[in-house]
Amino acid sequence: MKKLNIILTSTIIALLAGCSSAPTLGDQMVNRGKDLIKEGNTELEQGSIMVEQGKAKVERGNRMIEDGKQVDAK
Repeated sequence: MKKLNIILTSTIIALLAGCSSAPTLGDQMVNRGKDLIKEGNTELEQGSIMVEQGKAKVERGNRMIEDGKQVDAK
């Protein structure tokens, strides 16, 4: 009986040690939040680059339209 108690106690201690090292729900949520912030910042940066590229294309298109009008006017 004493041997069984020792085994059970050892098993419970091992289980508790394993459980305490696992991240809590709060820790998981915090880590996921940090990941979302990183992803969002990356997407914002990429979006800003795309906006600038889009503006440059619009400017080129507007210049081309004006040049085309002047060519036809001559």
